[in-house]
Amino acid sequence: MLAPLATQVGAGAMWGAVFVGGLAEASLGGLRLVGRVRRFFPPVVCGTVIVVIGLALGQVAVRLSIGAGRVIDLAFALGVVATVLTLQLGAREVLGGILARGAIFVSIWVVGLGLGSVAGEVEWSLVASRPWLAWPQLFPYGGPGFGWEFPLAAVLVVLAAYLGSMVESLGDYAATCEVAGVAYRERHMNRGILAEGLGSAFASVLGALPCTSYTQNIGIIATTRVASRFVVQIAAGVLLLYGLCPKFGALLVAMPRPVLGGVFVLICGSIVVAGLRLLGQGADGGLGERQALIAGTTLVLALAAPVVVERVLGPEWLAARPAALSLVLGNSVVLAVLVGVTLQVLLGPDRPLDRRG
Repeated sequence: MLAPLATQVGAGAMWGAVFVGGLAEASLGGLRLVGRVRRFFPPVVCGTVIVVIGLALGQVAVRLSIGAGRVIDLAFALGVVATVLTLQLGAREVLGGILARGAIFVSIWVVGLGLGSVAGEVEWSLVASRPWLAWPQLFPYGGPGFGWEFPLAAVLVVLAAYLGSMVESLGDYAATCEVAGVAYRERHMNRGILAEGLGSAFASVLGALPCTSYTQNIGIIATTRVASRFVVQIAAGVLLLYGLCPKFGALLVAMPRPVLGGVFVLICGSIVVAGLRLLGQGADGGLGERQALIAGTTLVLALAAPVVVERVLGPEWLAARPAALSLVLGNSVVLAVLVGVTLQVLLGPDRPLDRRG
């Protein structure tokens, strides 16, 4: 969405709108306004959204795994899947379980860089062309008062994108709590949106893109069974160092894409299972007639509508629509949240996901 916006209004207006949108999102979380929508997200809605997240990402994972349709592409994807399963199932007692918990990490480097290099599929020239160290620059594309602009149209478009991101993030938070075995509370919503908003505003200062929750990480937690905040903080520090080393970041780009596709296949499967488990926590410990209606209708509309719109009306028609409309019609996760919440309201209240916290 940001690329067409930059073309229409210019990069200065785009970065200015991203900054304003980030502060607006952070304000919603900081003022604890996001948590007030919590009653609209009972287990049946959250579980359905999580299933849609997994299935929607699964399509991306399969496309990455297929790659260019070559046999070697499929071999890379299957090799990663086989390595992960072997380590997780057969190496639980090796090195105190480190290999089993780090199966994804080990598989990416062994199959992606190791076997990829042997097959000549790693673009080492890309790695060689990148410097070892590069510092970020403040306001590389202008800033407030010296290049940024704040036209109302651009701000409204970006706010619509932030709204869609927030809706998707609320589903991601629910999925994270489910796979981590933690009750989904209001503070998770408010703190998460506050962090995303502040991160997006600061990202614009560095000339980077806005921040949002990364759904694949939910599958990583479900796969590795590691949900420690300390581990996540260490990983965040490592990623910051990665950002200072373009050469290391280039390694991930240089390896064959089907390698990441194979990893995502496993991750998406874990997300779907997490959603199904949450669906089983509906009223009376399962899905009644009302819950089944909400879940079934939401699943079908969320997964089918974007495909129908693209096939019948075409991507050009969708791109020409207002940003908010194209976001709703083209994003399965946003559709799932909107349809699920709407049906939840129309069909009456359900038991709350948990007590207020």
